Amino acid sequence: MTIQDTVTTTIKPKNGVQGLKHWRYDLMAGLQVSLVGLPLSLGIAIASGAPPVAGLISAIIAGLVFPFLGGAYVTISGPAAGLAPALLAGALTLGHGDLAVGYPLLLVAICLTGFVQVILSLMRAGKFAMYFPISVVEGMLMAIGIMIIVKQIPSLMGSLAPPVKSIPGAVLNIPQNIQAMNPEIFLIGALSLTLLFFLSKRKERWANIIPAPLLVVGLGILAGGLLQIPNEYLIKVPYDILEQGIRLPAFWEAWQQQDLWVGLFLVVVTLTLIDGTESLATIAAIDKIDPFHRKSDPNVTLRAMGVSNMLSSLAGGLTIIPGGVKSSTNIQAGGRTLWANFYYAIFLAIFLWWGTGLINRIPLAVLAAMLIYVGWRLCEPLIFRKILEIGREQLLICLVTIIVTLSTSDLLLGVGIGILTKIIVLSFLSVQDVLNEVRTGQIIKKPFSTILYEAFEELFTNPVIRIGDGRGSRERYSVKLAANNMIPGTAGTTKDTYKIYLSSVTCMNLVKLDKTLSKLATPPNPDSNFMIIVLGRIIDHTSMEYLHHFRDQCIQAGHTCALVGMEDFQALSKHVLAFHLMKRPLQIIE
Repeated sequence: MTIQDTVTTTIKPKNGVQGLKHWRYDLMAGLQVSLVGLPLSLGIAIASGAPPVAGLISAIIAGLVFPFLGGAYVTISGPAAGLAPALLAGALTLGHGDLAVGYPLLLVAICLTGFVQVILSLMRAGKFAMYFPISVVEGMLMAIGIMIIVKQIPSLMGSLAPPVKSIPGAVLNIPQNIQAMNPEIFLIGALSLTLLFFLSKRKERWANIIPAPLLVVGLGILAGGLLQIPNEYLIKVPYDILEQGIRLPAFWEAWQQQDLWVGLFLVVVTLTLIDGTESLATIAAIDKIDPFHRKSDPNVTLRAMGVSNMLSSLAGGLTIIPGGVKSSTNIQAGGRTLWANFYYAIFLAIFLWWGTGLINRIPLAVLAAMLIYVGWRLCEPLIFRKILEIGREQLLICLVTIIVTLSTSDLLLGVGIGILTKIIVLSFLSVQDVLNEVRTGQIIKKPFSTILYEAFEELFTNPVIRIGDGRGSRERYSVKLAANNMIPGTAGTTKDTYKIYLSSVTCMNLVKLDKTLSKLATPPNPDSNFMIIVLGRIIDHTSMEYLHHFRDQCIQAGHTCALVGMEDFQALSKHVLAFHLMKRPLQIIE
């Protein structure tokens, strides 16, 4: 690394006016991201049952709004494939199977979703994403990936059959799609999909000269022209966007038709849940690969997404969330601030305004191939293998979420049952631990029912027993005094030591722990020791990841941090973030 590179990575670029000095990096990154985002936005709109131009409208609005509201640094916001199944299902539900009727009503739901997100951001609700077990979020994303693949099979084959809301129904229709297949269209789609998979495996420089989506679209336009495919198999974007491209929300119709209120409410709840969860998960993932190691503010991001969603719906656009593919492309292209998102929107507007004729020559099968590839990346077997490595109980929770979501075609129900499964798993392991203690004679002077209740209550109550070595009110835990020199390299130092004693830590009580640790994360002494002493029965996977992330943050800030007492736990797998259970029951002191 050169001296210049060292200076570049130590000076963290800021958003706002100060970020304009990085315009050279952000401008070029915005151009590259627009070449990737253009076909993706068109495909996502089609997969959502919306006019293709709606995808570009929402991407442009997001890019113009997000940089001014902030919340993140290198994330690119816009329509996302993850919400396409929910949007399509919502439009079909509100329109009673008619997309033309349902889409204006869906815009009402998107606007209300944005309003709810703004309210939640003011309530600092971004932190509640911690309540969602990682295995449930992974299951939701994998179910979305499978949904995208199933829904795009007809377009890939050249079948013009109307979309089906039910996933089981769409699967049963696949034989009919094969019978109605257009060989020329399927050839274009299949070759496009093959090329996407081939280029994704190549690490050579030549494979990255032209972004894969742009190359596939270019070759698809060429193939469509050579084969002279009919217009019904091509994308259609109106030339006069202002008069023909903008659809307005049907607020008055939604207000008059009271029979739609329940369905509208469920769509808003579903979109709010998925939009918020996926947005916060995406910015957390992008923060990890930010070369400048900056941390996004989830509540500010949630507010930015809410405002963007309201404005997008008023112009006929889709829901907006930070996009993982586009954000990764932005980082690889050298983007440094949110101005890259602004330039991205400007380039999209230029393409839409002056390149409509070329856009209208893109075969629908090419966009279907791109979406199938995105769906595959969400549910590929490698993800299942990684989850299994963490623990079999994590795979169980994930599979339950997937199966319920696909069988009912209801993302909200799938996530709910997934969380319920997580609670059942936690309760079962906690009860099992209590029975082992009773069997070994470790618990004394307490009725079994009381012990069982305390074990269950521990999963949800504040895990912080006390801070420091003094005895607190939660005296049923044995006192485990940890010496300052238990943190490697700190023996004999004069650093302040913060000892935090914890009971069981799960995704159900992680918010309360985060509130306490956030107050300690910036102590007066810049060089401090953090010692997290775990005494409870259970530490689940979500909490293990949080504790390791907190430790890494402390180290990056110049502190030292150690997890003390982990030797008293038994991991359910060899993975460092696996579910941990207390292997030696502690003596309860009365």
